Amino acid sequence: MATKSLPERVSALEEAVSGLQKLPQQLTAFRVEVRASFEQIDARFEQIDARFERIDARFEQIDARFEQIDARFEKVDARFAALEQLVRDGHNRLSSQMRMLHEELIERIRTMSEGRDSGGPAPSRPGRRKRS
Repeated sequence: MATKSLPERVSALEEAVSGLQKLPQQLTAFRVEVRASFEQIDARFEQIDARFERIDARFEQIDARFEQIDARFEKVDARFAALEQLVRDGHNRLSSQMRMLHEELIERIRTMSEGRDSGGPAPSRPGRRKRS
């Protein structure tokens, strides 16, 4: 391998130093570019944060609306429970009255049957009860 002459080595060294002298300016330009990029990123994150805040506010409104709906459903459930109880009570009363009328009819039939079997006069029919 041949060694370079002194003028060639000096020339190579001057080129290297010249490139190094440009380095601070290039570094400054790079820093400006990076700073501008970070500022753009920060601005975008601020936009995103603002959007999330709007979305959070909207979700709070939706949550409040669901709470109102839940309260209304609880009222409706209570009304249905009351209606179910009312129907159950009415059904029980009606069943009781039907049972009483059925037993009364069976007793009348038995009484009429006994009257015929004994040869006596048929019992008189009681008048119908008026409904109230």
